[in-house]
Amino acid sequence: MNEDRKKRGLAHSKFLTVVAMSALFLSSGNVMATQVASDNVLEVTEQLQSINVTGLVVDATGEPIIGASVVEKGTTNGIVTDIDGKFILSVKTGAILKISFVGYQPQEVKATPTMKIVLKEDTELLDEVVVVGYGVQKKANLTGAVTTVDLNKTMAGRPQQDVSKALQGAVPGLSITTENGDINGNASMRIRGVGTLSNSEKSNPLIVVDGVPMDDISFLNTQDIESISVLKDAASTSIYGTRAAFGVILINTKSAKPTEKVTINYSNNFAWDQATYLPNFSDVPTQLRSALEAKANANQYEVELFGMYFDKLLPYAEKWAQQNGGRKLKYGEMRPYQSDSNVGDYTIIDGTPYYYADWDVQDIYYSKAAPSQSHNLSVQGSSGKTNYYLSFGYDEKEGIMKVRPDELKKYNVSVNVTTNLYDWLQVGARVNYSRKAYQRPDIYSSTYQTLWRWGSFFIPSGTIDGYDTRLMAMRKQASDRKEITDLTRMNAFLKAEIIKGLTLNADFTYAIQNLNSGSEDFSVYGINWSGMPVPSYIVTKSNSAIWRDNSKQNTWTLNAYANYAKTFAKSHNLNVMVGANAEEVDYTYLYGYRKGLYDEAYPELNLASQDGQQINWSHTSRASAGYFGRINYDYKGIYLLEVNGRYDGSSRFPHNDKWAFFPSASIGYRFSEEAYFAPLKKVISNAKFRASYGEIGNEAIGNYMFEELISQRENTSATGYIYWVDGNGANANRLTQYNMPKLVSKSLTWERIRTTDIGLDLGFLNNELTVGFDWYQRENRDMLAPAQVLPNSVGATAPYDNAGTLRTRGWELNLDWHHKFGEFNVYANFNLSDSKTKVTKWNNDTKLLSSYFSGKTYGDIWGFETDRYFEESDFTGQNADGSWIYKSGVASQSALERAPFHYGPGDIKFKDLDGSGAIDGGKGTADDHGDLKVIGNSLPRYEYSFHLGGSWKGIDLDLFFQGVGKRSDWTIASLNFPMMRSADLAVYEHQSSYNRVFYSDDWKTITGYDINQGNTYPRLYPGNEAKGTVSGIANGSNNYYPQSRYLTDMSYLRLKNVTVGYTLPKEWTRKAFIEKARIYFSGSNLFLLYKGSDLPVDPEISTGDGLTSAGWGRTAPITRTFSFGIQVTL
Repeated sequence: MNEDRKKRGLAHSKFLTVVAMSALFLSSGNVMATQVASDNVLEVTEQLQSINVTGLVVDATGEPIIGASVVEKGTTNGIVTDIDGKFILSVKTGAILKISFVGYQPQEVKATPTMKIVLKEDTELLDEVVVVGYGVQKKANLTGAVTTVDLNKTMAGRPQQDVSKALQGAVPGLSITTENGDINGNASMRIRGVGTLSNSEKSNPLIVVDGVPMDDISFLNTQDIESISVLKDAASTSIYGTRAAFGVILINTKSAKPTEKVTINYSNNFAWDQATYLPNFSDVPTQLRSALEAKANANQYEVELFGMYFDKLLPYAEKWAQQNGGRKLKYGEMRPYQSDSNVGDYTIIDGTPYYYADWDVQDIYYSKAAPSQSHNLSVQGSSGKTNYYLSFGYDEKEGIMKVRPDELKKYNVSVNVTTNLYDWLQVGARVNYSRKAYQRPDIYSSTYQTLWRWGSFFIPSGTIDGYDTRLMAMRKQASDRKEITDLTRMNAFLKAEIIKGLTLNADFTYAIQNLNSGSEDFSVYGINWSGMPVPSYIVTKSNSAIWRDNSKQNTWTLNAYANYAKTFAKSHNLNVMVGANAEEVDYTYLYGYRKGLYDEAYPELNLASQDGQQINWSHTSRASAGYFGRINYDYKGIYLLEVNGRYDGSSRFPHNDKWAFFPSASIGYRFSEEAYFAPLKKVISNAKFRASYGEIGNEAIGNYMFEELISQRENTSATGYIYWVDGNGANANRLTQYNMPKLVSKSLTWERIRTTDIGLDLGFLNNELTVGFDWYQRENRDMLAPAQVLPNSVGATAPYDNAGTLRTRGWELNLDWHHKFGEFNVYANFNLSDSKTKVTKWNNDTKLLSSYFSGKTYGDIWGFETDRYFEESDFTGQNADGSWIYKSGVASQSALERAPFHYGPGDIKFKDLDGSGAIDGGKGTADDHGDLKVIGNSLPRYEYSFHLGGSWKGIDLDLFFQGVGKRSDWTIASLNFPMMRSADLAVYEHQSSYNRVFYSDDWKTITGYDINQGNTYPRLYPGNEAKGTVSGIANGSNNYYPQSRYLTDMSYLRLKNVTVGYTLPKEWTRKAFIEKARIYFSGSNLFLLYKGSDLPVDPEISTGDGLTSAGWGRTAPITRTFSFGIQVTL
């Protein structure tokens, strides 16, 4: 009895100690007590013990086993061996360690300070430790859809500066896309497709770094990452609540751990980028003749651009091409016209400069070797009961532009310290600081768009009398636009084992992110292409200007949870976890602008005129909180059960709807462990069935959607302001304008996302081959959508309410194989996934194709089915207005015309799908769509990737392929169609195959046609609009209405990366006191199979959402990279 009292007394004192220390955390969170606050935390629970075990795991030949699992029996305290087969683990005195690896017989040994474990090959499953919400689980016991990222293949072995881009293709069901190759751009991520239509962030996953949400993981140092897990189904993600409705990406960075000696790691990488795809113009005579022909087709007989008439320009361009032998002109001094035998590069006609040299735009503006570099240094060690981990990272990257390239620098500093106050109590702190400094020339129009807008003759890129012409002058002399973002995350935590099997965890994190940006617009001196070539001419507006903006976000996150694990009757294993977390986010923004600097040498806001000044300030905040719990039970590791529940609250909903409960459950059956399965174990070494169902709330709907808010109207246009009656223009006092509040729903509440997942995991031949398959359905039954349509008499649109339903169905497949042939290790991995999303409920009785409606498949592209080109034989003549008379039996397309365009010989002919004898889009609705049909879908389908690699005597090789099996894109870009509006005189090299119309010398009389059904394009016509959707048919798209012929096939297979490395023999490196040294060479985006390869646009850019005719392809290109580096451990 006395012993029992002592044990109870010790447990009681431990509990009081933890309560007292937890109070320190809780007092820090008082600011959140008045609100509901939330988010998610992950802490990999390593139970505090009294001895540090240093061990080595090898196979029967003495070779180290990399990635072997070492777990303290009866707990989730574990680790995996490093590249040398070594591990260090803190355990309780007398603890038993379970060591296992795929294809080897697991062992249980008593823990000693120094150990060497030899594993024998066997068929038993590995007890891998997998990071899940608020803890870890054995992979064999997982019942949810969780994928662990192989960091050796995605980051450790090959160079990566951006975590999100490194994850592309690494996880089935995780889709990662980039809009373009902007060095400061971020990739977009989705897990299992689209989940909601209610906000601009549509279905973004929650990203949790060291237990705390993080919106932008580009701040992370990839070399600091220790593990990444992707949680996909509700059973796995519901523990995080609110923001985890569409999956969770858990990232743990390297932390302080016990070590025998100080370990220093250094790695670097030096890389050079070049564009994968770039457009190119046709030769100048072809550009001019095409423009003259296109304008003539529109009854425009004079083609002029900034004073240059193309019929006058064409003879000079032809002579220039003859005299220069087809070469393109590099950057340099422009030569004036001398004579017909020496036409130079420009001439002056009637006082107007005419440029006709064919400039090599690619060579002048784009670098073939844009440099970048990375350096990483880390130190890990122990001193008594205190462990530490320090790291520093530096990345530097230049954009692809040769002249004044964009520059991005990133700095990372991480400090992590833990100390054992008692054998049962550990406390620690972590501080992470990151800075991203980005700058680029502040040019009012994008260089990428301007370069490819008018033609290679019109963007002269040389100098006259030593002065650069307009675009080059602007690029060289523009001031820098600078963006500096600082992110600091400070975390304190404690872990305690109160009694055997019961652990308590608490942590508090404060994060602050500051963004400071600004620029000054100064006068730029150069040659204006539309003015006299000499003398120099100011080509920007005379008013200088300055602007600054600053944003600041503070985030407070508090987590506390307890875990109890116990085994009953040696067969029944129970693990119970309960906890709570709270989060508050506060955001402020300030913007200031003034034009008219008093002195350009002193660019300050207070040293500029107040005329036209703008000052904007905003402040938002949100808070959330949650109480959560999880129960795991298994019987002999065969029958598995997990139940989760979370009670969540959010400040984004009305008072009566702030709180809601979200449950989930999952089951598993490891039938390979049943006695009846024994005869099959030699072939099928592991077999497990999984199933889960759960509900999660989504709060990502924006702030104040249930409030009737009045907004102030902003209009920077001088003609858009409203003045007092006696006002006299710029000096008058403007009236402040406000918009009436919109109708809102007072019953607005959570979107409820219900997910069903069924999975099967198989292992063959000692688990050398593993197969994983999942089928899932995710349904958002209370999605925000327009409420019932209101009568016109109301005079307002319907408010958003929980009135919509969205359903996504899909599947995922993963194959993984590895084998060892003596000293030769080989591996292969294959991922494949697909999903499809449908709107199953949406209030839209009209069912307009341009909007959502019940039954619409998300991403569908509606258009006409292209038949062929019209021939002269399809018509019997022309009317007085120029329109053509269709022959009997030929469907008329006159309903699609807008004068002066009329369909005729050489134009696109569509199929008459409804047999009406006339081509139209009906009412542009799902019920009456005329000859329209679904011609494609913009979402990626059948996303796949595979790794192939191996190692032998220190040499390692990894090949990574990635692709999309099916994806379509309807783009309205000038790179897709010639003569598009905003580039209506541009003809590119790949657009030279088109139906010809021949004219007389004055371009007024048609003399004939050359129509070839094999040509890529119809007859040319200027200023095409090519609407991105068809709704009631908006005339003016001419030959480029959405249609099957010009739907871009964006499916592809890419050799994403090849890395070759060599690890020097230890007998060499140890003479220099180096534990390990590896040198490697790497290439990214080296090879591509692309069905749309006739277009000079990389298939990995965004599918077109939000891109204008000037945008698609005319942006920073995706790049091909060559690099090398070293990795050293001391």
